[in-house]
Amino acid sequence: MSSNDYIRIPAAGDPMQPSRIARLSWTVILTLAAIGGSLALSCVAPFAALAVALGGTAGLRASLRAVAIVWLANQVVGFVFFHFPITTNTFLWGIAIGIAALVTTTVAFVVMKYAAGSATALRLGICLLLSFGVYEMTLLVAAFILGGLETFRPSIIAQLAWINAASLMGMIVLNEVAAALCRPWLGRMPRLARSS
Repeated sequence: MSSNDYIRIPAAGDPMQPSRIARLSWTVILTLAAIGGSLALSCVAPFAALAVALGGTAGLRASLRAVAIVWLANQVVGFVFFHFPITTNTFLWGIAIGIAALVTTTVAFVVMKYAAGSATALRLGICLLLSFGVYEMTLLVAAFILGGLETFRPSIIAQLAWINAASLMGMIVLNEVAAALCRPWLGRMPRLARSS
């Protein structure tokens, strides 16, 4: 099964499938929302939630591009607005976060693909749990190399898990609103809460 089979590229004019412009528009909306959220959350980007939202509505290549853009914007926000120190370690941590985000996105896409027959809430919950676990484990490996193990305290991990869970809920709501508002202009948009 190819990635095109999973995202079901519609036949021209098929009103039951998301149009190409609708899929692209949703990916742009989600990317911009994640960048805005990064500003609002003091540069904490909920990459696991973003990976799940993209994994349920976009193809793998589009998802990886969107996550890379969010990661780059997150780094710019960190250095420009939150005055990250300009050190080798900070740059290496940025690269580690980018790698973790891309690995997480790939995992989310695969989980959403193979859990397609499950109930939506179960599929999204399992995907978020696994994606968050992969993201944090990847960063934990980086912490052994770069330092910063103290940031992996249970209270901090719990707070990040909560941010990702709340962010995914917000992304589901955003998806439903965008689908309702954009349908007259763009056609059917991919639906996260109804992805299969």
